[in-house]
Amino acid sequence: MKFYIEEIRYCGTDWRTDKYIDFDRFEITTEPTRTTMSEEVCLDGWLGTYNDVGRYAHGVYDSLAAAEYAVKNLLGDEYRLDDEPSEFPDVLAVYRLGRLPPMSDETLGIWLQDVDVPADADNAALRRQARDLASELEDMGVSVSAVRIRECLESLRDDARAELED
Repeated sequence: MKFYIEEIRYCGTDWRTDKYIDFDRFEITTEPTRTTMSEEVCLDGWLGTYNDVGRYAHGVYDSLAAAEYAVKNLLGDEYRLDDEPSEFPDVLAVYRLGRLPPMSDETLGIWLQDVDVPADADNAALRRQARDLASELEDMGVSVSAVRIRECLESLRDDARAELED
């Protein structure tokens, strides 16, 4: 039996939505990787893109352990093994990008609704608050960059300023 690695990536514009924020993955499968259009076997390189989903082949391996090792080398330390079984019987393992699952913009916006952002907060204060909130989210088991949080906090601050002017 041979083992194949396929990378599947969302390449559309909605990547920070609930549907696509954690879409990208590497799969170890027992079926050879095939191109999207002609369905020819292709063991290395781009397989095609369809409906904003790009697919890439990353080789063929003689053992599951060798395929797992190859995926871990591709992803470094920033991955997690998906604990939900695949709907496809030939997919043996699914690796997601990132040590923790990411949070979508919608969910982050809802979570930040209860955060107090004063209208007079300066950028340095927002950076500190964003780092603290990113750490809090990580403790909760979710990954959101402090930069994304800061952008949301700046927007909330601007809204608070606009309310003061009205």
